[in-house]
Amino acid sequence: MPGTDTLTSAPPHGHAAAADARPAAASPPGRGLPVWWSFIEDRILLNVATILMMAAIGFMFYEAASRSLLSESHWWAEELVRFLVVWSVLLSLGVGTRHGHYIRMDLLLNLMPRRARLALAWLNSLIGLAFSVLLVIAGVQEVSHLQAVGMFTESNLDLPLWLVRLVLPLGGVLYGFAFLGNIVLLLRGHDPDPPAEGENL
Repeated sequence: MPGTDTLTSAPPHGHAAAADARPAAASPPGRGLPVWWSFIEDRILLNVATILMMAAIGFMFYEAASRSLLSESHWWAEELVRFLVVWSVLLSLGVGTRHGHYIRMDLLLNLMPRRARLALAWLNSLIGLAFSVLLVIAGVQEVSHLQAVGMFTESNLDLPLWLVRLVLPLGGVLYGFAFLGNIVLLLRGHDPDPPAEGENL
């Protein structure tokens, strides 16, 4: 009968509630930082870092072609490539760390109990944050010194050296945000880098 088909096809209320609760429990807790900061990292910093790296590749190709075809070498190109690569790496260091894009030796870590993983995550976050603070302090001191003495780059680019080294404290701040996000997650009781499904044997 149509009425009985309708009644039997509807799942019990308890099963429906459990099914609705499962995705919420399995949903990732986020990365511990505000949404607007994730937007800045993913939409702005990564694009700027990509453009800088592409520019470095372009200048590198130009220098190689100039040497091979025209027998000419441009010192400014070599120096500019170094600056662009350093800026690209340091601008993307924090977001790369936050998204776990670096190689990790996590075989032993995945075999540990959750409390041990959280303890190591606390240790990693605090050490990383301390390193970021030291990088910012050292970078600010170096930038201030270079600005005071008025040094310029070695090639005929004649760029103020303090402007080039400004990426050191800036990269330290961006790097520190990655560890701050991990600390926020740890304070909420979440594992910043949980093992993937099937890895926790």
